[in-house]
Amino acid sequence: MKKITFNVSCSIFFGLPDGKVKDQLLEDFSTTVKGTWAVPLNFPGTVLHRAMQARGRVCKVLSNLIMIRKREMEEGIVDSQDNIISSLLILRNKNGEPLMEQEILDIFLSLIMASHDTTTVLLSHLVRLMSRDSEIYNKVLAELKEVVEAKKGSDGKLTWNEIQMMKYTWRVAQELMRFTPPISGNFRQVTRDIHFDGFHIPKGWQLFWVASGTHMNKNIFEDPNKFDPSRFETSSKAAFPPYTYIPFGAGPRICPGAEFVQVETLLVIHHLITKYQWTELIPDEPITREPMPYPAMGLPIKLFTRNEV
Repeated sequence: MKKITFNVSCSIFFGLPDGKVKDQLLEDFSTTVKGTWAVPLNFPGTVLHRAMQARGRVCKVLSNLIMIRKREMEEGIVDSQDNIISSLLILRNKNGEPLMEQEILDIFLSLIMASHDTTTVLLSHLVRLMSRDSEIYNKVLAELKEVVEAKKGSDGKLTWNEIQMMKYTWRVAQELMRFTPPISGNFRQVTRDIHFDGFHIPKGWQLFWVASGTHMNKNIFEDPNKFDPSRFETSSKAAFPPYTYIPFGAGPRICPGAEFVQVETLLVIHHLITKYQWTELIPDEPITREPMPYPAMGLPIKLFTRNEV
């Protein structure tokens, strides 16, 4: 799943073809991400040091892509809106100046990070759930069979109309993210003195919001320990107070890639379940956090080709 989501992101964002460069980029990026939660000790042998070295290699590859795209744009080979590299190269700040290369690299790394691990976690848990719950598996399969029927006679590619048909599949994903959000919480810095629930919180303090505080609150979600995708039907979703269902955060700093995650997740699950069946090789595999909630052994499964869809 990590490789699938990384390939999708690199292809869409950067137009990077499959091959050794992309494979090495994935390995280095995975090492870089581990450094974001590491103890800040930067000397040989530490997680942070390995992450900093890996980040340097990632930036070198991305810098080369920027150089190539800049040359192609100058020669008129590619359109300025061809992909995100081109878009950022023509972008100007309020003073009419182009972005510095380091700014573009920081944006690239943020985009890959935002679209990679969170989607990987969600897809992995969907595969895990559907191998254990036959009722949910069969309902998802039935819905996606209807999607297959709907696109018969076309070029075979899924359109936005077909994606909108996958309502139950997405409700299952939403309920999974309520139980096990890919991002359990995040830090926010207090910009002014505030009072909340009887506590005085001074300006400059760091707060850590935790998704489970509301996701598993029985006053917000009825019977919160029950897995129930129907709670996300359109009629009932409006009953949730604002800032209570927050797998992507909320407010002005909500994850800008939330919709991208939805489309990518639905596309991958559609192709997976309509082409394959699978069984878990480690039925009681626990969940570990590093820091995201991954199956501890990597979720090995056995795939069987499906012929009837």
